[in-house]
Formats: sequence, C-alpha cells, structure tokens
Amino acid sequence: MGETVERKFFGEYIRKKRLEAGMTQKELAGRLFVTESTVSKWERGLSYPDVSMVVPICAALGITEHEFFTACDDDQAHTRERQAAIWRGITKGTRRFFAAGYAVAVVVCFICNLAVFHTLDWFWIVLAACALAFCFTNLPFLFRGNRPAICLGSASGCLILLLLACWINVGGWWILGGMCIAAACLALPWDWWAVWRFYGKHVPPLCMAVLTVWVFGLLAVIWAFTGGEWLVPVAFPLALAGCGFLWAGFAAVYWVPGGPWLKAGVIALLASFGTPVFNGLCDLLLEDTGGPRFWKYFSVGDMLERRAAGDPSWVNPLIFQIMLVISIAIVAAGIVAEARRRRR
Repeated sequence: MGETVERKFFGEYIRKKRLEAGMTQKELAGRLFVTESTVSKWERGLSYPDVSMVVPICAALGITEHEFFTACDDDQAHTRERQAAIWRGITKGTRRFFAAGYAVAVVVCFICNLAVFHTLDWFWIVLAACALAFCFTNLPFLFRGNRPAICLGSASGCLILLLLACWINVGGWWILGGMCIAAACLALPWDWWAVWRFYGKHVPPLCMAVLTVWVFGLLAVIWAFTGGEWLVPVAFPLALAGCGFLWAGFAAVYWVPGGPWLKAGVIALLASFGTPVFNGLCDLLLEDTGGPRFWKYFSVGDMLERRAAGDPSWVNPLIFQIMLVISIAIVAAGIVAEARRRRR
C-alpha cells in the first residue's frame, strides 16, 4: 500500500483518538506546542509527525507508543473488515433479489396457468427453469463444503426435470434424444470436476484433453439420433481443426515461455488464421461457395478484384490481412519485451 494511503489511515487514527479524548485540533496543538494547521495536516494524511513528537502525542492522546506505531496496520485491518462487510451485504442482497424474483415468477405463473387454462401444464416448465437457475445463483451460498458437487448434482437433476416438464407439455419421442444429448453435455462438467477433485495435478491440460474427447463424443451422440452422412466426412474433420486451434492456443498460454505480449500475439495470430482455415475446409468438405482459396487470403490484388466485381467474399480476406498485421506486430512487441526481460 502506498505511503499516501498509509498517511491517510494514520491521520484517521489520530483524529479518532483526539475525538475520544474530547479535544479540538487547537487544544491538541496547544499541548504539543505546534500549530493547529500541523495537526490538521496529520489528520488529513498530508504529513507524518516528527519522530521527536511521538512521546508527547502518546501522552496527549492517552495511548502507548506501540499503539502509535501500529495505528496504520490497525486501521487497515478495520478497513478490510468494513470492505468485507460491504461485500457480504452486496452478495446477500443479490441472493435475496434472485430468490424474490424466482418466488414472484413461480407464484405469478402458478396463478396465471390456473386462471387461464384451469390446469397446471407449462407452469412446471417455469418451476424447473427457476430451480435450475437457483442452483447457480443461490445454492452455492447455502453450503460450506463440497459446493461444486452439490451444485452440479442439483443442476443436473433440475435440467432433467426441465426436459421432462417440456416433454409432458408437448409430447413426442424427442425426449429420448434430448435426455441422451443432455447426459452427454453434463458429462463435461462432471469429468472436469472429477479431474479437479481426485487428481489435482496438471488439471488444465487434463481438462483440455477431456474437452477434446467430449467434443467428438457429443457429435457422435447427436448423430446417433439424427442420422445422416455428416459425422465422419464433415463434422469430425471440422472438430479436429477446431481442437487443433484450441490446443495451439492453450499451449501458447500454458507451456510456451514468454510474457503476456508474446502470448497475446500468438493467440491473435492463431485467431487470424481461423477464418481462412475453416472456410477452406468447408469449401473442401461441403459445396464450393466460390470464396477465396486459402492462399488467396494473402493476395491484396485478388481481394480488390472481388470487391470491384461486387463479390461480398472480399471482406474475409480484408479482415484476415488486418488481423494478421496486428498479430505480427503484437508478436514482435512480445519478442522485444522478452529479450529485454532476459537481459536484466
């Protein structure tokens, strides 16, 4: 904490002790044989008393020298306590706001559903949705231990209840696929929790590995209920490319040594290549959309020709070229910053 802030805390302490002693600034200044403006400067945090004034100040205020020298630390502790109390008040008020909102929504929907339709059908959807939201906004504050597992388990159950409420209201065989897809989606947060809870080492790369496997598993589950010939020839290659970019960005942040500028430059460089790579893959795996090939993204002439011809696909190369220049500049700045850091 800076010296200015420390003087402010110290000044507040002197002022508090002076008021407790029932003295004005003028009276304290008279006892210490200093001017009233000097005392005012102490209390406003503009200056510290001279070391020779410690004993007279302690005698005038009725405090010990130890209390005098620890005044700043004491006031900082009290300030932290006040800030913590303010934060607790804010979080408590927010929880009450959400709880009141859920209660109002449930009551109003209950009355409207009965009054208008003379039955309870879509009300159960609202109730399950509010319960699901409650798991994320209020439930974590009701338990002290094992919060992630409790909240995740409750949210999983509420999500299933929400799907069942929708199915009861509209019917259909879609519930089977919906349940399987929901289970596949829930597998990711549960696997992440298991890695964090039971392994505890190398959590980020393990979570990345789980995410990679999960993406392909989720696509397979969706394909099992939708059918078609899109899974292996289209979805898997695109997912593989996406995971490749994701892993490259993760490696740049997690493993590659370097400062924040260098890491940010690598991430920006990867992001700039996202459009040409995925557009090129889509042209290869699906219909040729007539957009520029991968190498054409580097050509300013081809971009201008497409713009002159009224082809809207010229915008993608423009964005790519701008992002490429910016990312290269950031990488260069990161390399320079890293070289300076290593020379120190």
